[in-house]
Amino acid sequence: MEDRKVMIPDNGIITRDTPEYRILQDMLRHVERIADTLMTEVAPALSGERYLTTEQVMSQLHISRRALQTYRDKGLIPYTSLGKVLLYPESKINEVLERNYYDPMR
Repeated sequence: MEDRKVMIPDNGIITRDTPEYRILQDMLRHVERIADTLMTEVAPALSGERYLTTEQVMSQLHISRRALQTYRDKGLIPYTSLGKVLLYPESKINEVLERNYYDPMR
């Protein structure tokens, strides 16, 4: 993508009809393509493992902080502690989910 400078119109307003808006849209699409490429092609930095934060695990599993702590205390979910930061290996979280999967059709 060529470098194009976006000049704000004299009135300071960019609308969908201004050329500047189209340039900004093109730039955002380009950034999105780069981000998508990075997500699929760049390997995680720590020995090929991707680690999730507490917030990410809570969001992925739809559980509270307290529930996650209970799972840690009971040894149900593996984690690594670096000082006060807790990190969860994504592959191990997925293994736990697969191991505990209940198929209602069985």
